[in-house]
Amino acid sequence: MSTLILEMELSTGLTDHTGLGDYPQALVLLRLHGVGMGTVRVPCTNGTVRASDVQTAINANPELSEHVAQAVLARWLATPVETPARQLRPTWSIIICTRNRTADLRRCLESLKTLNARDGEIIVVDNAPSDDSTAELVKQYLAQDARVRYVREDRPGLNWARTRGALTATTEIVIYTDDDVVVDPGWVDAMLEPFSHSRVAAVTGLVMPLEMETEAQELFEQYGGFGRGFKRRVFDYTMMAPASSGRVGAGASMAFRRDLLNQMKLFAVELDGGTITRTGGDSYAFYLLLAAGYQIVYTPAALVWHRHRRDYASLKSTLADYSVGGYAVLTRCFVQHGDWQALAVAVGWFYYDHLHQVARVLLRKPTRLPWDLVWAQIVACPRGPLTYFLSRRIEQQRRPSIPSVS
Repeated sequence: MSTLILEMELSTGLTDHTGLGDYPQALVLLRLHGVGMGTVRVPCTNGTVRASDVQTAINANPELSEHVAQAVLARWLATPVETPARQLRPTWSIIICTRNRTADLRRCLESLKTLNARDGEIIVVDNAPSDDSTAELVKQYLAQDARVRYVREDRPGLNWARTRGALTATTEIVIYTDDDVVVDPGWVDAMLEPFSHSRVAAVTGLVMPLEMETEAQELFEQYGGFGRGFKRRVFDYTMMAPASSGRVGAGASMAFRRDLLNQMKLFAVELDGGTITRTGGDSYAFYLLLAAGYQIVYTPAALVWHRHRRDYASLKSTLADYSVGGYAVLTRCFVQHGDWQALAVAVGWFYYDHLHQVARVLLRKPTRLPWDLVWAQIVACPRGPLTYFLSRRIEQQRRPSIPSVS
């Protein structure tokens, strides 16, 4: 069953939305002065989403209602302050790592034209391309926008591309997103704001689904998607084990201080897309920062929209990859850093996620995932440690060609 993605602004009052097409329901992102507060699901009848249905759904969710009320009160109580001088804002680069996905990349680059912030640079890292289609596409944007830069990284692997982008950037903050993402106009401003605190080393943002047209996209959101909620959170080692860094955010919307990123070599090339470990490069980067005593801020004000994979086979592969990459990261945390908490996190993840999913299937819970998706995740778990050691051996052969950073 397809679901319409819709946005409503609470500060201007809820209104009916008509002419929405033949959708049975809508997922509505509620904003307050542009900041996401939460979502509700409401019926879409004859192409219309009624304001009364949205309000009823809000009232039926005490946590959401309280969150909105607190946000309204906080805004009312806030003492107005002068906007900091523009030159005090850190300089920034957006880095998009891509490979052979020009349709997605074009949509992403088009969305960057809507950004409120206009003073940074945009770096497209073309990772081990099979043709020149990405280079030709970026040339079109180079002619239109002097901020756009093209870099080619021939070693296959997302973390090789991320590292190349960070080494190419000349700014204080590097902001990463994926080629299958559409950014919100206020995204960069919201990502930069937490860096006013010197202890903050990284920032992550809210990732919403761009569409939910297929069963696979619906199931991915049911699994949890990339969302981390609608409340701002500050993470450090005093409130969570660094090995639990997967809770911090997603690689589709993350930013780092460039000097720390390069000096600490945060992106381990043995991990993530393009390697046999499949995922986990962002989680390991967060782990290193948390273990070193830095803070990471999650801010829902920094919003992007991600196009989830549409077909069921890709969803199944993706969920299995999360198990492989997640356990590969925990293996590295234990082997490389002697972090015994990584073992506890691994056991807890298997029990509270995988086994609980099995229980939901057996008990026929309404929110259960199909059994084949649950089983795909479970059988992939042992591959994590095995692929980590094998990937480490493979990628070490490519490592010498990475330039050093002073």
